[in-house]
Amino acid sequence: MPAYPSIVRRAFAAAMITLLAVLFGAISAQTSAAAQPVAPGSSLYETVSAAIMQRAQQSQLQATAAGRQSRVDVQRRAGDWAFGSAVLTAPAKPDQYPMGWMFLAHRTGTGWQAILDGTAQFSALASQAPAAIVSARERQVLGPAAATIMSTADTTYNTGLRLPFAIGQSWRLTGGPHGWNGSDTPYSSIDLNGGDFRVLAPGSGTAYLMCDGNSSGQYGGWVRVYHGSGYTTDHYHLWAPVNYNGGSVSEGAFLGYTGTDVSCGGSAPYRHVHWSILNGSTRVSWNTRSAGNWVFISGPAPYAGYALHGSTKVDAGGQHTDAGGALYNYGALNFNQGIVDANDDTYINKRSGPGTGYAIVGSVTDGTTVTISCWRNGTNLTGRWGPTAVWDKLTDGTWVSDAYVYTGADTIGPNC
Repeated sequence: MPAYPSIVRRAFAAAMITLLAVLFGAISAQTSAAAQPVAPGSSLYETVSAAIMQRAQQSQLQATAAGRQSRVDVQRRAGDWAFGSAVLTAPAKPDQYPMGWMFLAHRTGTGWQAILDGTAQFSALASQAPAAIVSARERQVLGPAAATIMSTADTTYNTGLRLPFAIGQSWRLTGGPHGWNGSDTPYSSIDLNGGDFRVLAPGSGTAYLMCDGNSSGQYGGWVRVYHGSGYTTDHYHLWAPVNYNGGSVSEGAFLGYTGTDVSCGGSAPYRHVHWSILNGSTRVSWNTRSAGNWVFISGPAPYAGYALHGSTKVDAGGQHTDAGGALYNYGALNFNQGIVDANDDTYINKRSGPGTGYAIVGSVTDGTTVTISCWRNGTNLTGRWGPTAVWDKLTDGTWVSDAYVYTGADTIGPNC
């Protein structure tokens, strides 16, 4: 297909979690010990905080004036090594969200050195850290995405992910593509609510609790999953989130319940999951990216837009409203598959060769998932995603024009 363009609050929060436990059952047995916040004034805190400010491109004075503060939570510590989450909080109001990374710190004779994930420097320091601090898997996912091979996230708009709830359920698209902070760009986030309220890992990966609400770990609703494809997903506003602490999660693993948590900032006027996508540690737009067999399209303003499954269109509910069309979770679209988009028709023809001059040998219904074995240039046609001469050979030996198939990439598989 063509290229794609205060104490009371804590008591209340603890009570809410207790209520949720009664209503929904015990939290996953995989929950690990809470992260331990580092007190401001300690040398470790000051070192990590300085790294946060540098990455956020803000001075301490600017951050304080904006109502932001550093939060350093140590998830693991051994001798002169420490590892955990590094967050720059935000005010609890609309269009304000936290920034966060994982950090690795090492103390030498000259003091602490702290590096945030997603850099070559992190990879270099991680190679020296004991396995109890940074595992081999974490070295892979937290360093540069292209450390060994090119990341899938660099080559296709098909994320290879499902929607972050149970397959077979339908949740409301309450907020279409919008920024992590709301109106900022890129429009990396969407809002979802409904179903059984259980937010699940949209794909396998390595998971962390980014924002721990207090030292007891009783609330704090931001879970991040680094996926092996190079994509990373953030899940915010969760109630009763699981702290996997760098553990491996499988697709469908429980992350927490949709909620209204703003422990690290932002706004949640109704319970939902604020779901954001990144390529490594950089937020990217949802526009024309797919998940759960839906393709998300940005609107003229944040929170607008819609999602497509073939020609089926579901409109978003709009800003700060618990409304929106229902998205059925079909599951992940494999990287050798596409979704038939008949461009508002009901079906497309299958042919015996790569062009309209070949015989029609069947048809395939709009919205059907097809598996592609290879491709070849043929008759140039124009579909929803623009003009292309590419034709896809399906696994049954028939051919369809790529103009009518969403794949997230220019071509799938080898040239036939």
